[in-house]
Amino acid sequence: MCVSNTGFSGVFLDKLQEFTVFDSCIIMDNLALYTGHISESHPRYTTMTESARVYTALRTDIISGEYAPGAAVSEAELCGRYQTSRTPVREACRHLQEESLLLIEPFRGYFIAPLTVAEFRSLHEVLLVIDPAVAALAAERATSEQIHTIEKWANYEYHQGQRTSYYTFLEWNQNLHIEIAAASGNEMFAEITANIQARLIRYFYQVISMDSYGVELANEHREIVKAIRAHKPDLARQKAADHMRRTIERTMIINFTGLKIGVSSSLGTNFEKYSGARQNTRGRLPS
Repeated sequence: MCVSNTGFSGVFLDKLQEFTVFDSCIIMDNLALYTGHISESHPRYTTMTESARVYTALRTDIISGEYAPGAAVSEAELCGRYQTSRTPVREACRHLQEESLLLIEPFRGYFIAPLTVAEFRSLHEVLLVIDPAVAALAAERATSEQIHTIEKWANYEYHQGQRTSYYTFLEWNQNLHIEIAAASGNEMFAEITANIQARLIRYFYQVISMDSYGVELANEHREIVKAIRAHKPDLARQKAADHMRRTIERTMIINFTGLKIGVSSSLGTNFEKYSGARQNTRGRLPS
């Protein structure tokens, strides 16, 4: 993982120049491509290996819901879709398995990781511990350039009830949390945050809508950033903790009201039942 004073975007651009093999930077690097920090037309993008290209494209498709949770995919299908050979596909799938986005079952093939209640809860419980610590460290260590970038991602003007605005907000929200983690100067925090955010965004794209809470979430983000900009670690920690607690409360209401499945059940296999259950919650997006 390469967390530097240039911030998350700078890390990505620098790393692409030497992107010849998979390493610990790939989690952050490809999230940058997915979330719009860099486009495929950027000259440095062309330096990526074939395996990295397939990894990036497949990862994006998994996160955005092009592949349904739990869906089986074959090597032949992936080779055809991404116009490549088996070796890059296998390498990309191996790394996606390490990120818990893909399952590899011997003699059966590849399966998109399911969305489960247990994972959803676990990811938020981890963030409840990590996010306040990360915000406090960022308040101590963030450079002026990093703070400027963090403020940019926190200042999205959310338009409630508009689907495109909601999806844009999800991406900006992800960028914000990753940038704060990068500004903490702690490589492990940055790597963990990037992976958790990539896994969480699948739920908000495919199963859970936070549309009714968008403005509220955006205001909470600005309070965290204000504390970081003021270099007040204790206040940043408190604001981040409050934000995570409220987020957990909001998602529990949306996700579990009327949902009769166990904590290890797959949301993907219960999507129809879930969709019907959530129609009366605050979180439903307009069609």
